[in-house]
Amino acid sequence: MTAVIDIPDDLYQKVTARVAALGRRVPEVTVELYERWLGDEKIASEQAASKLAGEQWLENWFQSVDEAVSRAPAGPSARELLMQDRNRLG
Repeated sequence: MTAVIDIPDDLYQKVTARVAALGRRVPEVTVELYERWLGDEKIASEQAASKLAGEQWLENWFQSVDEAVSRAPAGPSARELLMQDRNRLG
């Protein structure tokens, strides 16, 4: 497919100078940049999905902790027992 786009003259001059220095052509660099840009979008989408998965994992973990705490026997906590034991000599 052929497309015509407007590019500012100073930008196009910089691009043509750089592709010439690399021994490449503007159309192939343009296609490469479009592919990279679309790939970045895919990566961003995957990262967002991963973040949601992480958030879901954390939420599940908090629910598990809440369930464990609700099943804990009544009485002082392990920390409270430890502090009582430490303070018994003082």
